[in-house]
Amino acid sequence: MEKVTGHRKIALIGAMGSGKSALSRRLTAKYGATAVDTDAEFTRRYGDINAFFAAHGEAEFRKRERDIIIDAAYSDADVVATGGGAVLSREGMNALRRTRDVVYLTAPTATLKARVMRSDRPLKADFDKILSRRKALYEAYADYTVSSEFSSIDEFERELAKPRGNRFDAVLCDADDTLLDFKRAMRYAVVAAARALGITKSDDEIVSRYAEVTRIIWSKLERGEITRAELNHIRFRLLGEMLGEAFDYERMNDTYIEYMRGTRFVIDGAIELLNGLRARGIKVYIITNSFTRVASERLKAIADYADGAFISEEVGYDKPRAEFFERVLESVGSPDKSRTLVFGDSETSDVAGGRNSGLWTCLYGERADTAADFSVKSLCELLDIV
Repeated sequence: MEKVTGHRKIALIGAMGSGKSALSRRLTAKYGATAVDTDAEFTRRYGDINAFFAAHGEAEFRKRERDIIIDAAYSDADVVATGGGAVLSREGMNALRRTRDVVYLTAPTATLKARVMRSDRPLKADFDKILSRRKALYEAYADYTVSSEFSSIDEFERELAKPRGNRFDAVLCDADDTLLDFKRAMRYAVVAAARALGITKSDDEIVSRYAEVTRIIWSKLERGEITRAELNHIRFRLLGEMLGEAFDYERMNDTYIEYMRGTRFVIDGAIELLNGLRARGIKVYIITNSFTRVASERLKAIADYADGAFISEEVGYDKPRAEFFERVLESVGSPDKSRTLVFGDSETSDVAGGRNSGLWTCLYGERADTAADFSVKSLCELLDIV
């Protein structure tokens, strides 16, 4: 389908009667391309749509339509033509955006209405109300907006030959285990501190136990069950209990912090990602749950590639608190939330915080049960989403 778009596969969205199915057929006929029509696929799987509506209702139709859209998004089809209500499914539309460029096919309201009234579509009686409600969604999801009244396919192709605009104006990007290699830094710092205090356990045991401690205490901090001061006070006491070793916990904490402050380990591809986002004109702000004393030093490895950085201790709140995100957004000029994306590796911190704040979210590290709008396996994939 590169002959049509100049880059990725496409998905057609728009009101019922806008000509999505007809355009799909014209494109496949011209190029020998493959296509999926989600309404036709629904009929193939479940029978007549009107009959299904009558028997099961719209809610059940939308659930099954969502699954078909997601299947189509990840299929090999060059073109996906969707039903008019496809934009009601955030999950379905995000799957389409993840894999292809989204084209909003328009037509004058009078033309749309005339076409729909001649059809047997189940919701045509409420056409005016439905169109009014969905128009903003079509516009929000569109990478390209093209009138269906073009005189030839060539005209359509010329529109799609233009560079796709950005979907987001700003990305709030997590630091640890997204841009900075926290696991490597933590291993170096905790082993070095342990040796400085005379702890004799193996490197692997020290690291595995401290990783367990870190999961426990940072989860408690995110849930508001402990304070930052308490975190510093208890983490190495807990480590000593797990290792069965007695040492000066306060000294261990201070030593660990000094070693951690000196780390500059960056995730492979992180600098390229930051450069790629900024080259597209997208503002990039680093957000991290950390202590200023530590993070202010470690972030120097990537600070020159971002437009700003926010450390939770300075902000006054930790992710996933909505107050953290509100203060960050206020500090950078209150960008449009509908065009702001939170990107990070934590479901409970980055994804939950972004969703609680009305922002789009992308998880670094794909998992089937994520609540994020998008997920990617590699950093470079984020550039296809934004």
